[in-house]
Amino acid sequence: MHRSKWMYAACAALLAGVTAILGGVQAGQDSAHEFNAAGVGHYNAGEWDKAIDAFETALLLSPENGTLRRNLANTFQAYANQRASRGDFEGAIDLLDEAIQVDPENPAPLTQHGAYSLRLERVRDAVFRLEEAVELDPFDNDALELLGDAYYRANDLSAAMTAWRAVLTSDPNRPGLADKLDKAEREATVEGNFRRAASQNFEVSYPPHITGNEQQRVLTVLERAYRDIGRRMANAFPPAPIQVIVYTAEDFSQATQLGDHVGAVYDGKIRIPVQDAQGNSLDSDELERRLYHEYVHVVVRYLAGDHVPWWYNEGLAETLSKELSTRDLEMLRRAEAGGNLYSLADLEGGQLGRMGADELRLAYVQSHAAVDYLWRRFGASGMINYLAAIDRGADGAEALREAYNRTHDALEQEVVREYVR
Repeated sequence: MHRSKWMYAACAALLAGVTAILGGVQAGQDSAHEFNAAGVGHYNAGEWDKAIDAFETALLLSPENGTLRRNLANTFQAYANQRASRGDFEGAIDLLDEAIQVDPENPAPLTQHGAYSLRLERVRDAVFRLEEAVELDPFDNDALELLGDAYYRANDLSAAMTAWRAVLTSDPNRPGLADKLDKAEREATVEGNFRRAASQNFEVSYPPHITGNEQQRVLTVLERAYRDIGRRMANAFPPAPIQVIVYTAEDFSQATQLGDHVGAVYDGKIRIPVQDAQGNSLDSDELERRLYHEYVHVVVRYLAGDHVPWWYNEGLAETLSKELSTRDLEMLRRAEAGGNLYSLADLEGGQLGRMGADELRLAYVQSHAAVDYLWRRFGASGMINYLAAIDRGADGAEALREAYNRTHDALEQEVVREYVR
């Protein structure tokens, strides 16, 4: 199953340690002890509601008992972890609110709350909860790294880098963190003097030599995309503010290290060059196409997190931002005739940086055709079922079977019959 490393690694450690705490009520408090013992039994059986009832009763009988308070909070956390593993992050957060109220000096539910808030793109909530967790335990590297993630998502690069450096000081080999820090430092070099503007749902950062009219044009298109794409994707509207970085072509290349064949990217923030290498602004149609495409990725991440297969994610963004052209269909025909079509299973992982411009173009067109076919046959309901399966931890093949009753091979053959032959 696919989840953040904290959600499962740290939660597993939490749940393994809970049983050592459970049962720590003095036997002299007979009634409280009995209800605590019952709570332990229900907890170990995964009977969360019964465990909560038992611990709450024990706490009423012995309200000053810190062990009972921690037992109850840990049960809310374990229940929340189960909810999150099934994709119910809303329900998980509600349970963590209860845990925090019961045991406000315990940093663990605050950290867990921050992780789930980030999953739901509630960046401000995540910052608030994770700052509380770090204040209670400044040496918790899980909370501190997550706080850096939250600052980064809020486009506070300086605060993010400070948090990540603190983690690396005590844990220099922490997996993936040095790469995140390098990326943020590169972006800060480019974006250090950028200005900021905002609309109802977006915050945009842009260089001083990009005109106010240019950045306002970006915000206007994105607000329209927020409404249009949100409605088409079953009324999915991510929480504001959504971060957008506007570049020149040179700055975009320096910040992202992507080739000039990449017109925009979404990596938790929408990044788009609005001027080419000669300083010419994108025309209105092309700007809208690119922004609509990237905004689809925003909604996909909001609905299903970071593990949606590349071909489906990009194919959906293409389907909802443009039509398949005659040139696209001719490319598919030539590739099919030459035996050069990709297996969709081979396009599950990210392809940027792995393919040349021509290869990437074919991968995009083939992904577009596959999702266009699914969209025309099954509409938004099929998409919602597919993304929900991914969010619950299914892999791409499992999600395709669950939502569309198809294998990769079967879908590829149907797409060829529909668009090529």
